[in-house]
Amino acid sequence: MSKLRTKIAVILGFALAISPIAFYSANAASGGPKDSVVTLVSPFLDASNTSEATKNQQMADEWVAKGWFGSGLLFQVSFAPVGSTINLTYHVTDKAGKALAFQAVNLRINKGYSESASIVSVDGVKTKGIDRPPFDQANVIHRTDAFGNVTFALKSLDLESSGEPQPASFNDKPIFSDDKLDRLHSQMLPEVNSEPADHSVITEFHYFIPKAPITVAATKPTIRLVSPVLDSTNSVSSNNLKQAYAPAGGDIVVVYKVLGDDGVTAVPNAQVSLKVNGGKSTLSATSDAFGYAVFTVKNADTKPNAAPASATAAMPKASTAYANLKPEIAGATAAAADAVEFHYYRGITTSAVKAGGSYTLSVGIAGAAGKSATVAVSGASKVTAKINAAYQVVPVKVTAGAKTVTVTIDGKAYTSKITVK
Repeated sequence: MSKLRTKIAVILGFALAISPIAFYSANAASGGPKDSVVTLVSPFLDASNTSEATKNQQMADEWVAKGWFGSGLLFQVSFAPVGSTINLTYHVTDKAGKALAFQAVNLRINKGYSESASIVSVDGVKTKGIDRPPFDQANVIHRTDAFGNVTFALKSLDLESSGEPQPASFNDKPIFSDDKLDRLHSQMLPEVNSEPADHSVITEFHYFIPKAPITVAATKPTIRLVSPVLDSTNSVSSNNLKQAYAPAGGDIVVVYKVLGDDGVTAVPNAQVSLKVNGGKSTLSATSDAFGYAVFTVKNADTKPNAAPASATAAMPKASTAYANLKPEIAGATAAAADAVEFHYYRGITTSAVKAGGSYTLSVGIAGAAGKSATVAVSGASKVTAKINAAYQVVPVKVTAGAKTVTVTIDGKAYTSKITVK
């Protein structure tokens, strides 16, 4: 390989919504922070379901050594039936492992130098199947959610007759001739800052013609929550129900993997329903070629909870804004189905940095999208800002010392104290 350059409005106010920024030009930059770490969450790929894992990773290591990519780059090759959909979900953190919420991520589709010949689409943005390096064939930008997750639905549009022969195993080499004219693959690279600055993952999918219809018995399926990953650092558990806080007005990427009656084999093309608050509303999704069903849930509650003291604080006894989500498949009795519950809040956080002889206080406002906020900091002029996102930072120039920060939204004050030094 050459050098790589690389739904519904309801009483509870939830919707299935994706708000991408799509670019037809190549190599669109998202301008995110350096040293971002990007991990592929779905589909989960490892040596058990990828082709020539050791060899491909050795190539990735060589590219890193040449300075083309940041350290930790993964290069993985896998397979999917031609005409299928693959739900690509990524987790994005900073170098210390902190989730990067509401961060723009550019998906480089059939990236330059990949020799990708497949016709695929994301959000209706299509590739032409012609590699013209250094340009990518398409770029689509989405933003991560409050947990640092972002998802893209990659759809194969090629005719079935153009697919490669199905390999005997996902560990085998792709089957195509030496002239590569019958090779059919796509290659994806999520980018936050740039190739050398990111610690990312390149994923290549070869599209094959199935030898027989792919069917998996799923009368008693297992439906497991894959994303967000909720643990003792960002959630609490009660009666086997995981609960977490999220800013009001923000999207949450919720990913489930559907397994068949054996509890192991992935079930593609399963119609999964996500019951919200006992069925007061229902969202729907179809599992992809790897068995992953993805929901992007948008909150629109107007009376959020007060901000918690921490991500693991006890959940409110009488929550004013929450979503209890439980997956199911019509006509099947699930052997296991992971429910999850999110409680939405509004509040503020503060932090300060020194640059030269001056200080900037960053006031993070969560759960106030569409509102106006007045920010008052002791010793500084008031600032009024229009809040356009589920989480937005308002910078205020301040002097050193103890500060009281008061943010007023809809006549209600939110207060925090901080010492700037």
